[in-house]
Amino acid sequence: MRQTNAALLVLGFFLSCIAPAWADDPDYLWIGAGSWETLRSNYRKPEIDLAYHSDAQFLIFKPHIGLLAAQDGDYFGYVGVLTDIDLTDQLVATLTAAIGGYGGHGFNLGSQFEFRTGGELAWRFADQSRLGLGFYHLSNAGINSHNGGSESLLLSYSLPLNKLF
Repeated sequence: MRQTNAALLVLGFFLSCIAPAWADDPDYLWIGAGSWETLRSNYRKPEIDLAYHSDAQFLIFKPHIGLLAAQDGDYFGYVGVLTDIDLTDQLVATLTAAIGGYGGHGFNLGSQFEFRTGGELAWRFADQSRLGLGFYHLSNAGINSHNGGSESLLLSYSLPLNKLF
């Protein structure tokens, strides 16, 4: 799984150099809802995820910070980077990588320290809001002997913060 995550990040880097992020994208309140433990039907539960996606950019990366909570009591607070790849004026691919703290009493991921990687494909509307579908993987990358791993499939809405204030 580490090779897959590394390959996605390298691919994102090269694609971002070709198609840089839309310079006028604002800060976003990102809201995701879907399934926690998507690939394990006996552990699958509803999940909600809230994040702040900054418009500050360093090279191709933008910071983000968030918190997810699952119905089984699992939670994960994270901070990381993302990169947007404009496929068209409306279609945006976003790759993310984050580190954070995991807790709860659901599926055993093997560590309180976890990494989250994933991606989303979203439609950008004229008001710059986005509606997307994303898939994310959470694991400790083998830093502990037990590495349970978890996947999430989320429908998301990105609300430009300049619309709120």
